[in-house]
Amino acid sequence: KEVVKALSLCLKPRVYCNGDIVCHCGDMGQEMFFLDRGTVEVLSADLSTRFTTLQEGSFFGETALFLKQPRGTTVCALSFCDIFELTKHDFFVELRRRQINVSGMMDLFNSIHNSNIRRNKAINENLEISKNEHSKLSKLVQNADDSMSYNNDDEKARIFKPYSTFRLCWGIGCSAFSIHTCVAVPYQVAFAESNSNEYSLIMINILIDMFFMTDLYLRCYEFTFPANTQYKRSQMAVDFISCLSLLDVISYRLSDMRHFRYLCLVRIFRIPGFCDEVSQNLSFRGIRISLSINLLCKQGLFYLMTNHWVACVWFIIHRYLERNEKYTWATTDCPFGGNVGGDKCLAKYDPILGEHNVCNLGSMLECYVRSFHFALTTLSTVGYGDISPVTELETIWENCVVLTGACFMAGLIGAFGAYLSENDSLGMNAFRLKIQSLKNYMSFRNIPDCIQNEILFSHHFRWQKSQGLDEHETLQILPEPLQRDISYEVKRRVLHLVPIFKPLPLIVQKRISHALIPQVYPKDSIIYNVGDIGHEILFISSGVVTVTLPSDLSELDTLGKSNAALNKEKFEAIGKILSAGNHLGESCLISNSGVRQETVISKTTVELYALSKDDLNGICRFMGRDKEKEFKESFLRRNGNIWHFFDNLPVLVSPDKTDDEELDLLQFPWSDSAQSFNGCRRPTNVVRRRRLSQARRRSLSYSSRGIFRNMFLERRLQGDDQSSRTVVWDPGSPRGD
Repeated sequence: KEVVKALSLCLKPRVYCNGDIVCHCGDMGQEMFFLDRGTVEVLSADLSTRFTTLQEGSFFGETALFLKQPRGTTVCALSFCDIFELTKHDFFVELRRRQINVSGMMDLFNSIHNSNIRRNKAINENLEISKNEHSKLSKLVQNADDSMSYNNDDEKARIFKPYSTFRLCWGIGCSAFSIHTCVAVPYQVAFAESNSNEYSLIMINILIDMFFMTDLYLRCYEFTFPANTQYKRSQMAVDFISCLSLLDVISYRLSDMRHFRYLCLVRIFRIPGFCDEVSQNLSFRGIRISLSINLLCKQGLFYLMTNHWVACVWFIIHRYLERNEKYTWATTDCPFGGNVGGDKCLAKYDPILGEHNVCNLGSMLECYVRSFHFALTTLSTVGYGDISPVTELETIWENCVVLTGACFMAGLIGAFGAYLSENDSLGMNAFRLKIQSLKNYMSFRNIPDCIQNEILFSHHFRWQKSQGLDEHETLQILPEPLQRDISYEVKRRVLHLVPIFKPLPLIVQKRISHALIPQVYPKDSIIYNVGDIGHEILFISSGVVTVTLPSDLSELDTLGKSNAALNKEKFEAIGKILSAGNHLGESCLISNSGVRQETVISKTTVELYALSKDDLNGICRFMGRDKEKEFKESFLRRNGNIWHFFDNLPVLVSPDKTDDEELDLLQFPWSDSAQSFNGCRRPTNVVRRRRLSQARRRSLSYSSRGIFRNMFLERRLQGDDQSSRTVVWDPGSPRGD
C-alpha cells in the first residue's frame, strides 16, 4: 500500500478528447497510462485493425516501463478521457527507495505482454481468414475494403466541412438571400405597381425557396457544424416554416389570397446565425472581425431593416386600409407645396370616386423615399414635423414606432459603447498606452536605444500578427494532442519550408511545430554574435540574413576552434547569405557549451522560429537511438536544399544500451558523486542550467541578451555595487515592470 500511495503522487493527469491519439505506434515510449474515465481503442499501425477496446480502470503502455522497444500499437480515445501518466523514471525510483524486488513484477509483465502478443496475432490471422468470402468470419468481420470506401466518402464530403470554401460561399449566399427576402417581400406588398412583371418575380421567389430547401437538407444530413442535433432542436423549425412559402405558387393559381409568401419573413431570425458563420469562416482565413464590430454591424443592419419595414407598413395603411379616407398622412404630405389632397401631394383625393389614388408622384420609388423618410425621422425620435399621422389608426401605429425606435436607439448606443470599450481595453488605444508605458520604463532604466528599438519592433510585429494574443498561454488549457494539432496548422508553412522536416512522420512534425518559438528581428539587427551562448536552432521563415565568420578564433571554445576550418567549408558550400528554409545555430548539437561560432545579421525584416536543444532531445526520445542520430546529423549535413558532409562531427547522442542495462540503470539511477539533500540522494544529471523563460525569449533577441550581459560584466569590473541587484522585467505587464 505504501508503494501504491507513493506512485499515486507521481501520476500526472492528462485529458484527451474524442479522436485524440494517446500514444503512437513506433514511438519509444517512456510512460504507461491508467484510464480513469472514458473509452480508448487499441489499433494497428495503419489504423485499419482494432485489437481491443479499453474501459475505465484499464491500463496500457506498460511495455515502455520494462522493455526498450518501440510501441507496437496505437491507442486512440473514443470519448472524453481522463488518463493518468506514470513515467519510467518515477516508477523505478519509488521501487528502489522501498527496496522492492522487481523479479515478480517482471514475471507478471511477461505474462501480460505475451498474452497481448498472442491476442494481436490471433486477430490478424482471423482478419486474413475473413478476406475469404466463403469463410464464416467474413460475415462477422468488416472487410478493410469497406473502411476504404468510407474514407472515400469522407473525401467526397470534404467540401461540407465547417471551414471549407464551399461553406463560406454557402453562408454568404444564405445571408444575402435572407436579407433580400426580408427586404423584397414587404416592398412588393406595399409598393407593387400594377404593370409589373409578376412572372419574373415569382420565378425569383421560387429559386430562392428552392435554395433554402436545399439548405435545410444539407444542414440536417450533410453539414457537421452546427451539430445536427442542436440544429434540429432549435433552428430547423424556422427554416422549415420559411420553406412553406413555396406553397404561394399553388395558391396563386387557386385564388387571389396569397398569404404563404409572408412565411418567408421568419428568415429574419436566421440572419444573425448566418452572419456568425461567415464571420467564423473569415476569421479562419485570417480576416478577424471582433465581437464588438460584429454586434455593431448587426444592430445597424436590423435598424435599417426596421426602417424599411415601418416605411412599408405606412404605405400599406395608406394604400389598403385607408383608401376611402380623404385625409391621411399621404394626402396631407405635400413636399412641393399646394393644397392638401392636391396635385402636388403624395396622394390625390378624388371626390367623385370617393377615394384617393395610390401614388401621385412620378414613380413608386419616390413614394417609397417619402415613406422611408417618415419612418426614419420617427424611429430616430427626431420628428421634423413635415409628415404627421392624421387618422386614429395612424396615431396608434406612430406610437408603436416611437417605442420601437427608443429601444433601437438604446441598442445602438450599447453597441457603440461596447465597440469603444473594447477598443480602449483590448484594441489599438490600449496597445498604444502599453507601448508608451514600456517606453517610459526603458527610458527610466537607461536601456540602450538599439535594444529599445528591437523590443518595440517585436511588440509591434506581434500585434500585427495576433493582436497581442499569447498563443502559448492560450493553448495551455487544451489537451496536449489538440495543442499539437493547432500548432501544426499554424506553423505548417514553416515546416514545409525546411527540407529536413518534409520526410518526417506527421506526428513528429506536430511535435516540432509545438516546440517552435517565433522570433522577429528588424533590418540590420544582430541575431547573435560570435561567442554568445545559445542552445537553440533557428529556422528562417521569411527574410534574409548574412553570416560572418570570426577572424580571431580566441572568442571560440575548444570545439569551435577545432571545427573552424570545417565551418568555413560549410558556408563556402551553402553561401553566407541565407533565406527562408535555411537554419542557423546547429553547432549546439555537437557542443555542450553552446558557444556560437559565427555572427548573424539580418538584412531585412526576419522572422525566425527557434527550436531549443532540450525540446529537440525530448522529441527525439520517441524515435530511438538510430533514428535520433540520423535526424540530428541531417542538421549538420544539410542546410536548405544544399548538402555538405562532415563525417567527423558526431552529434550528442547518448550511447545505446541493452534492455538489462537500461533496467539496471533505472533501478539504480544515482551516481556515487551525487549530492545528498534531506537524506535522499539527488541525481547529478537533474541539475541543469535553467533556460530563459519563454516570455523573455520572445521579447529579447540574442543580441539584446548579449548586450545586457556585457553591461553587467562592465559594471562588475568597475566595482559598481548596483550591478548586484536583481532586476525582473516583464514587458507584458500593464505597467511594464
